[in-house]
Amino acid sequence: MSTSDVEAVLADEPDRYHRLLAVIGLASVGEFAKALAQLSTAREDAFGMLEEGLRLFITELQITHDEREQALTALLRANQDIEQKLALIEAQRHEIRQLSSPVLDLWEGVLAVPIVGTLDHARAIEVTDTLLQRVVATRARSALVDLTGVADVDAGTADHLLKLVAAVKLVGCQCVVTGVSPAVAETLAALDDAPRALRCLPNLREGLRHCLTARAASRASTAAAG
Repeated sequence: MSTSDVEAVLADEPDRYHRLLAVIGLASVGEFAKALAQLSTAREDAFGMLEEGLRLFITELQITHDEREQALTALLRANQDIEQKLALIEAQRHEIRQLSSPVLDLWEGVLAVPIVGTLDHARAIEVTDTLLQRVVATRARSALVDLTGVADVDAGTADHLLKLVAAVKLVGCQCVVTGVSPAVAETLAALDDAPRALRCLPNLREGLRHCLTARAASRASTAAAG
């Protein structure tokens, strides 16, 4: 389309030129449907050829835009699905941890935590939090942490076990560790504070007997003092 053709349109039909500018403006802000509606009455002349070319260009833009929006929507849905699945997995993992190390009411005033499987750092923290909450809620005087089902622990987890015992003691509860395997014993022995900080007994039965004996002695002492 020559310059003279444009000048002719501007002189004879300025509305077509302004409509073309409006179409370009609408397309630039993503209003493709409105832009195409403005071009629905293109004529078969030189200016009309320009309008038709613009129609094809805007149509391709609209198709590309729609495909991109569909792809983004699908990606967002996929991300949401992944997040929901990850949340479900984490919730199931938390439930499994709770089931694998429950806090049991073994006797009046005596709680027990039988731990089975790997006692890693994250699980040790979770056991500590759960046990402390139960000790405070039940006002238990003794807690048994049974490691019969734990084959080994690393130095970091062993240190956290010491902190668990100390934390339980701070809320007024005696903590006894039972069922320590040879491998776990070696790891604990390598820690400076472990021998004097931990009271360890061979099994859960001996641990319960110790707690009941200590409670009976405490009551007898209280009665004698009264």
